[in-house]
Amino acid sequence: MKMKVILATTVLLVFGADLFGEVKVDKNVAYGPHERNVMDIYWNTDYKNAPIVFTIHGGSFKFGSKEQWIKHTRKLYMDKGCVVVSPNYRMLGGKGASSIADCVIDAAMAVAYIQANAEKFGGDSTKIVATGRSAGAYLAYSVAYKKNWNWPASAKYKPKKLNVVGVYCDSGAGNFSWIEKNDPPAFMIYGEKEHPQTPASKGFAMQKVLTSKGIWSKMVYVKPGGHTPGTHVLEQESTRNETVFAAFSQFLDMVCYDKGEPKGGDVIEVKKN
Repeated sequence: MKMKVILATTVLLVFGADLFGEVKVDKNVAYGPHERNVMDIYWNTDYKNAPIVFTIHGGSFKFGSKEQWIKHTRKLYMDKGCVVVSPNYRMLGGKGASSIADCVIDAAMAVAYIQANAEKFGGDSTKIVATGRSAGAYLAYSVAYKKNWNWPASAKYKPKKLNVVGVYCDSGAGNFSWIEKNDPPAFMIYGEKEHPQTPASKGFAMQKVLTSKGIWSKMVYVKPGGHTPGTHVLEQESTRNETVFAAFSQFLDMVCYDKGEPKGGDVIEVKKN
């Protein structure tokens, strides 16, 4: 098979003086052979051993792109001193993926690439946080909890373990059977009026499994929020709920910087702004 070569371009972004003085983005970094095996990496030249956050887009595994909501997620995580990685992955329906398993392995290859090249972007290869919304949430769950990766021949990096230390999911569902003791803690947000395939009951069930394994978790239940309410109650500043934001900030401090251990196993109920 002929491999398509995709060159990464670096763009300089300049923020105001109250934020980071200099931020770079490496666009369309290829982590695999397919045209959608590319990701954008946002980082600061002053970073040294910074945590790395993956933001994985949703779209029912059939549409969507790495540019979705990146303005809000990039600021959320870079304000906490993190490298931000936004990957594309193969889509179902004639766009390269024959099954959701293909989407999962793409997300895993993206994580493996950054794990092997973290130093180039000032990142810490041992501190990776997986986040996503809807279908992207399933992929975030997968790279956090799946073990025994069967890497394809096209994978350049084939680690035995992905160094995911935390997972944040805005709606979505995961495979409960993958979860084992000492797995990464999880922060989850679900709406009262969710998509039929991602009811809030799945979030509560996920928290129950995590608790049974002794794994820290926090669940946010948004009333009467619909699908992916985290974009509004957390990521977007103009509609952000301060209670949720404070709890999530504590979660990031815990998994990224080993700072504190906030109360876990609880549910925060909030009304959508």
